[in-house]
Amino acid sequence: MIVTYDCVGNIHIHTRYSDGSGEIPAIAQAAQKAGLDFIIITDHHHLRGKPEEGYYGRVLVLVGSEFNLERNHYLGLNINETVPPCDEDPQQVIDGVRNQGGMGFIAHPFEIGSPIYEDGKTYPWDDWQVRGFTGIDIWSYLSQWRDASQSLPEAVYNYFNPHRAFKKGPLSDVLRQWDTLLQERMVVAIGCSDAHAIKIKLGPWQPVISDYLPCFRSINTHLILERPLTGDPVHDRTLIYSALGTGRCYVGYDFLRKSKGFRFTAESNGHRVQMGERVQARDAVLKVETPYQAKVVLIKNGRRHRVETGRNHRFVGLGAGVYRVEAYLQRCFSDCAWIFSNPIFLD
Repeated sequence: MIVTYDCVGNIHIHTRYSDGSGEIPAIAQAAQKAGLDFIIITDHHHLRGKPEEGYYGRVLVLVGSEFNLERNHYLGLNINETVPPCDEDPQQVIDGVRNQGGMGFIAHPFEIGSPIYEDGKTYPWDDWQVRGFTGIDIWSYLSQWRDASQSLPEAVYNYFNPHRAFKKGPLSDVLRQWDTLLQERMVVAIGCSDAHAIKIKLGPWQPVISDYLPCFRSINTHLILERPLTGDPVHDRTLIYSALGTGRCYVGYDFLRKSKGFRFTAESNGHRVQMGERVQARDAVLKVETPYQAKVVLIKNGRRHRVETGRNHRFVGLGAGVYRVEAYLQRCFSDCAWIFSNPIFLD
């Protein structure tokens, strides 16, 4: 039996070094309150927070950057130098991150926009001919919260009831694009907060949009590690980026119930693999475990293949294909999106 460890973190966070409002130590404190193991800061076009990397209590703070301006936003992680923005040719940004041994994720690729935010302005990804990116942000807190707030009353309601904006899960366009990309190669899915803690003045009421603590209690990325974090920031940084880069991770909406403890593995002829890995389809068994009872949907090549309800599941006789899992919790007689796994490839 292989023992694994679930390490939970939040990716895509802005501080006072760009257009966020928080200092790194205070943001790390919020992350610890939310029960996170790591966070990744991605201020725009610089790495000013890099000297502040390290452990703050139980939380490891890592620093990357978000590149590009009006469109094709890209998260560069595990880097030591910034990359010049290039909205028109994002391949240059992708290559700039890769050339220094970093990894990168396409941020909030599809957005709907809201008339109450800059007349519906969005920051989409519009070049799908690019190559060499590590993965894609499939579920973004700030984008979907804004997109669900098409009027001021809706925005106020969503401020106090953020679950309404995330109930259905990632946008269908994002999942469709991701499934298409997976037919060619491994593309790692992550969840992001895009937390800014934007302070707004509405008379005597001063709400904070995408505040750090609510974001850290919502859409998170969970890593599956073969050994636990040690408290050594250099060692643990390597563990975290290795799991992210290979897709040993899943996205969990932890606002409803903590998703920690989810597992998706495959076994074939005594060989066991994790998400992001490949195994022979012959005699393969896919296994899914959820920490609470849920509706588990097995997706094959982008389409629903099997649906079961419970906590432990075995899927056999599957054939070759790209398999991933979606899990839903039942709330008020409807399905609420909860967990989205990375794929396992059966060859």
